[in-house]
Amino acid sequence: MQLLVKDVKTTIPSSVFETKFSYAAACVHMTMIKSVRLGACMTLSDERVFNFNQVQPVSHLGEIENLSLSQILDWTESTQGIERSFGFAALNGAIELKDRYFLGNALDIGVKLGTNKNITMIGHFSHVDKFKKNAKNFWILEKRPHAGDLPAEEYVNVLPESDVVVATGVTFLNDTLEGLLKFKKPGSVFIVVGPSVPLSSVLFDYGVDIIGGAFVEDEPQVYKKIMQGASPRLIKDCLRTVLLPKDAKLLEGCEEIAPIVKKSL
Repeated sequence: MQLLVKDVKTTIPSSVFETKFSYAAACVHMTMIKSVRLGACMTLSDERVFNFNQVQPVSHLGEIENLSLSQILDWTESTQGIERSFGFAALNGAIELKDRYFLGNALDIGVKLGTNKNITMIGHFSHVDKFKKNAKNFWILEKRPHAGDLPAEEYVNVLPESDVVVATGVTFLNDTLEGLLKFKKPGSVFIVVGPSVPLSSVLFDYGVDIIGGAFVEDEPQVYKKIMQGASPRLIKDCLRTVLLPKDAKLLEGCEEIAPIVKKSL
């Protein structure tokens, strides 16, 4: 377990530790659980992304909703992929949303900040063509490499040369983010993107500059769509894509926004 994750967990108010769960589901692409809010993250079911023991059963199957938030948060340390997914989904649903948030797309910000610079993308996203067009050099690191990608292990060589890094939020789930940040080039901008990453300013203490996350605004629709197999890009109409910057100057021109749940489970 990374110190980063432990530090994020310490920001959750103890007053909500005994909160029970009203909904819990681990689905093909995403896992979600409702405590303070509906929290979600990617489902860790691929051993190329997270090496776990596939024969190890999930604890408390059929009665997870009877556990407390504090019990599920312990699952962020689990070596069982589905348990870990529940733990991080619960974490995302319990984080206090009290910072300054801005409307915007983190990938667009990455393209803008990376103009004529070296950019590394960790994980596959959309906008690849825009990055290639704008960047001086552009690299993709992947645990499941496509043609033209670099294997994830190349981060030790690539990150020290990168002016802008755009990393999938799954790096927070699988204990790789903290190690990646140790190779960050001084003065570079490190962006973490996706619904799996918590909107927590604690990440700034470790070297993250911009968090590209989301508010779940329509909990019933998010729950229904994830239950029916949706991936993150297929629930965008139920979310509000937001940015949390270490320095608001990086997001000049972006509108500030307050978190709101319009429809609750």
